[in-house]
Amino acid sequence: MPSFKAHCAISKKRTGFDFAKLHRWIDNPPEAKFLGADHRIIRHSFTTEDMENIRNYWDSRKGPGWGDKAVIEWLFHIAIDNIDTAFKLSKRCYGENTYNLIKIGISKSGFINVDFARASDFQLRKNFKKSIPISKIVRSS
Repeated sequence: MPSFKAHCAISKKRTGFDFAKLHRWIDNPPEAKFLGADHRIIRHSFTTEDMENIRNYWDSRKGPGWGDKAVIEWLFHIAIDNIDTAFKLSKRCYGENTYNLIKIGISKSGFINVDFARASDFQLRKNFKKSIPISKIVRSS
C-alpha cells in the first residue's frame, strides 16, 4: 500500500497541495489500530456520506471549492490503493509477466481508454524522466 508520504506527494504533484490532513484521515480512522491492514473497510470506498463530510469539512476550513478538490483527492487515494493491491496480486499470479505500466485516458464523452504494458525499471525512468518521480519526492521529504 502506498505510504502516507507517497499519497501526499501524488496529491502535491497533481494539485500543488499535499492534502496531508485528508490522507491522514483516510488511513487513520479510530478503528485502524484494531483493524490493521483491514482499515480499508473504512473510508476506502465511495459513499455519499463520506463525500459530503469531506466536502463540508474542507469548504468550511479552506473556503468554497476546496471540498470538491478534497473529494477528488480522496477518490484518487482510493484508486491508487486499489491499483497497488491489484499490481501485487497480479505479480503473485503472473510473476514477471505482470503489467507494471498502466495508461488511462478519459475522453470528453466519458469513454475510458486503458493500455497495459510491461516495462523495465530503466524504461519506466526513461518514460517518466520529464516528471519528478514520486519516490524522489518522498525521499526528499
